Amino acid sequence: MENDKIKLNELIENPEQYFVLLKPSRETRDDYHTIELKVEGYRDLFCILSDLLQTTRLALDGIELSTGSTANIERYIGSLLRIIEMLIPLEEAELLDILHRKYLNENNKNASN
Repeated sequence: MENDKIKLNELIENPEQYFVLLKPSRETRDDYHTIELKVEGYRDLFCILSDLLQTTRLALDGIELSTGSTANIERYIGSLLRIIEMLIPLEEAELLDILHRKYLNENNKNASN
């Protein structure tokens, strides 16, 4: 419990250590955030965007493996999975674990009273 208090104080004093996926947007509205996607360059970015569009097209049309090449479908899905992986906020998961343990500890205290 003492360790959780230390981490909770760290959260209050240095929230940027835990909230790393969403960055405040530089626009006038404070309710917009940006997410950084790592790419190797413009070619990589354009290939990812093209793959996403192609994946969407295949999903809309229905994927029929018998009529098309599975290599391209695998590449399109791979690009989509790569972006999904970049969007998973793993860094924020530690914060959620701390808050969940604190919640469980508080509930256990209240239940024993």
